[in-house]
Amino acid sequence: MRCAWISRCTSVAATAATAATAVAAVVAVGELAALRAAGLNGTPPPHAAAIQTFISTLTNNWIWLVVTGLSLIIAILAGMLVMGSRTAPDWLFKVMGGILIILVGVPALLA
Repeated sequence: MRCAWISRCTSVAATAATAATAVAAVVAVGELAALRAAGLNGTPPPHAAAIQTFISTLTNNWIWLVVTGLSLIIAILAGMLVMGSRTAPDWLFKVMGGILIILVGVPALLA
């Protein structure tokens, strides 16, 4: 009796998952059709190079600011370690953890 109930629940869950996938596919196709109807056909606008240059400049500036800030923090922490601070290792591991989250965690979540 119990095995039959589990089997029915599993088949109902599989059917529901299949139906949800089908609905999601229909919605996605509808959204793509709406984008094409709005004029987005995959070709860039005439002056897209200016926008690409602007975004590239902002990205390069952002990378420079982040690298400079992290270098300054690591240099300060190195000085604290040399001077014998008791909290310097704690801060160093916090900074290293933050850097790892930014470099590994965020891209993994966005992929």
